[in-house]
Amino acid sequence: MAWTAKDDQNSAAAARLRRALERELAPEESILWHGWQLGRIEPKRFLIYVFAVPWTAFALLWTGLAMAAMLHAGEDGPGFLGWAFPLFGLPFVAVGLLMLAIPFGPLIARGRVLYVITDRRVLRLSLARALEVKTVPGDRLGLSAREERRDGSGTLSLAVRIGRDSDGDKETEFFRIGPVADVMGAQEATARIARPRPAPGPAVPASS
Repeated sequence: MAWTAKDDQNSAAAARLRRALERELAPEESILWHGWQLGRIEPKRFLIYVFAVPWTAFALLWTGLAMAAMLHAGEDGPGFLGWAFPLFGLPFVAVGLLMLAIPFGPLIARGRVLYVITDRRVLRLSLARALEVKTVPGDRLGLSAREERRDGSGTLSLAVRIGRDSDGDKETEFFRIGPVADVMGAQEATARIARPRPAPGPAVPASS
C-alpha cells in the first residue's frame, strides 16, 4: 500500500514514525491499511470541567490570598510560613490547569500517532518524549466494534484478550484504533489479516 498525500502528515514527528514503521516491518510483510489519529476535540471530554473548574478556582483563590497576605506582612517580612502557604497552593493550581488542558490532548497527538494494519498484525506507533510501538499479532484478534460518524471517521475496538479479573469476573482487553478518517477501511483490513493455520493433529486410523 503506497503512502498518499491525502491522509498523510508532513511534520517531523510523522516522518520519524514512518521511518520507525519501515524498521518494524518484516521483509515479506505488506501494509493493508494505515491511518493517522485525528486531532479531534470530543465534547464529552469537557465533562471533566465539572470538577476541574471549581478545583482550579479554589486553588487560585487560596494561592492568591496567601500571596496577598505575604505581600502585606509587617516589617519583619513574611517569614517561612508566609512563603509556605502560597507555595503549598502551586501544585494544586498546576493540577487544575492540567485537567483544564485534557480536552485539548488530541490536538497535541495529531501527526504523532500512526495506526497500521499489515497482513500479519496490527500496530500503533506513537511519539511523545520517546517512540512507543504496540503490536498485536493476527492470531490474537477477536471480535471488533466500530463507531462511525457520517463522514466515515470513527474508532475501532478489537478484542485481543479475554480473561478474569481479581474478583473472577470476565474481563476483555481491547486494542483501540482511532479516531481515524477511514474506520471502515480499518475494519475491512483486519478481516484480511492472514491467521496462522493450526498444526495438524495426529492421524486417526480408519476403522475396519
